[in-house]
Amino acid sequence: MRDHAGAAAGTPLRNSLWNLLYRVVSSTDHSRTAWGAILRGACLAFFKETIDDLPTADNEASRRALKDFFFGLPDHRVYDLFEFLLTNDGAGLKEVDRKLIRHSLNRVLEEERAPVRLLRDRFLPLPDELALDAVATAEEKISLFDLAAAARHLQTAVAFLSRRPDPAAAEAVREAVIAVAAVVRTLADGAGEVALGTAAPAALRLGIPPGLREGIEAMLGYCHSASGLPGSDSPANLPDLAEATCLVVFCSSVISLLLSRAREKTRE
Repeated sequence: MRDHAGAAAGTPLRNSLWNLLYRVVSSTDHSRTAWGAILRGACLAFFKETIDDLPTADNEASRRALKDFFFGLPDHRVYDLFEFLLTNDGAGLKEVDRKLIRHSLNRVLEEERAPVRLLRDRFLPLPDELALDAVATAEEKISLFDLAAAARHLQTAVAFLSRRPDPAAAEAVREAVIAVAAVVRTLADGAGEVALGTAAPAALRLGIPPGLREGIEAMLGYCHSASGLPGSDSPANLPDLAEATCLVVFCSSVISLLLSRAREKTRE
């Protein structure tokens, strides 16, 4: 088997990601031109390589060239490449291939115990389906309630978490805290000042049980202290990625709970 350059070349995760791309692209490449299109698109807009000597007229040679590029990437750039292929119109990947990759990618990541999962074409440091579902559900509920400010801040939190190679952990927590505050303010009829690090104005109205409410308040208070926002106590140490991920997932779960209870209230 051919050896490839790159720090993580030949790892099970790297191999499985390539195999997924290979199986999907090859299965729909009836005209035998797909690898040339992807190679050209990736060299133009991702690798930033010259394209005049690319073997784009030879589909098999294009596949081999792209494979060499793929296995020469640092770990974090492999995720960048998949995000590029899934989102960039100039990537050369057919829409049907994108759908097939989206359908299978998290299964591959889970099987290989990767530290990330794919959510809306972005890789996040969410190690399991429960964490992934918490963030995804919060985004869906925010969308249902048409809360633009909360949506913007939660999406920004997710973007900070997924920044590579150096995630912005404290910034992610900050944006998650603001997202909760935006939801709480809306559910409290927009009255008074924006309350950071608390869900009390909405939780009381929605009948959240006292014990649960106290636990939520304690955790949101910790999130606020780690966020660096006005009124927070500066923590001795800024949150690392694992802690920030935990706090963003928690804030997402609080948002989902509050909006679920609000929806139930409207049906009463």
